[in-house]
Amino acid sequence: MSPILPYANLAVSWGLLVLIWLVQLIVYPSFQRISPENFPSFHKWYVIRISSVVLPLMILELGFVTWWILSDKHSIAPALSTIFVFIVWLSTFVLQVPIHNQLKTGKENLLIRRLISTNWIRTVAWTLKAATVTIDTISNVY
Repeated sequence: MSPILPYANLAVSWGLLVLIWLVQLIVYPSFQRISPENFPSFHKWYVIRISSVVLPLMILELGFVTWWILSDKHSIAPALSTIFVFIVWLSTFVLQVPIHNQLKTGKENLLIRRLISTNWIRTVAWTLKAATVTIDTISNVY
């Protein structure tokens, strides 16, 4: 096993952690400030760009938790991390993606509020996952 993998896992976890908090506290609330006329084109622009950043990170994360759970049979951390990643993927494709698909047609404040409120699931899951990876990495270094 490469000694760099735990640190790559840590880096991806923290990248997604920072990204989700920016989305939760700044990006999604800003949707409410965009005019209805500009919203469809802005939303299309946003979805293309955020997907090109977050999707590769999510795929890397999935690979890292798969590697981790298969290689570390003595710790609860890989299992917890896998559960958190499962929650993120489930929330993304069952809740957030369908809301974004509905927002393609135009601005709807109810949908934006639903997007913000359901996104807390991913925010909490990615926060707990990053904490788990961080604690495990630190405990294995010292």
